[in-house]
Amino acid sequence: MVSTCFFCNAPLESNPDIEHCQQGRRLAFDERQGRLWIVCRACARWNLTPAEDRWEAIEECERRFRDCTVRLCTREIGLARLPSGVDLIRIGSP
Repeated sequence: MVSTCFFCNAPLESNPDIEHCQQGRRLAFDERQGRLWIVCRACARWNLTPAEDRWEAIEECERRFRDCTVRLCTREIGLARLPSGVDLIRIGSP
């Protein structure tokens, strides 16, 4: 799994919520395309995770996103903050 930002080399914070992706306090995912990014909080760039680490984490992010009671959704993007402060960014139609 990615532990530092590919762009600025800042360490990516750990997150206690997503078992299959324990790095990053801000995660973006696109279930339809099978993509998972860890968003660096230092430079705000999106770090694509390796393919072999994605699927379980994407499914877990989707479950946690749907279970979150406070979320904001538009036509193609959704934002949710988990109780621990981890941000989930859902890409794609709801």
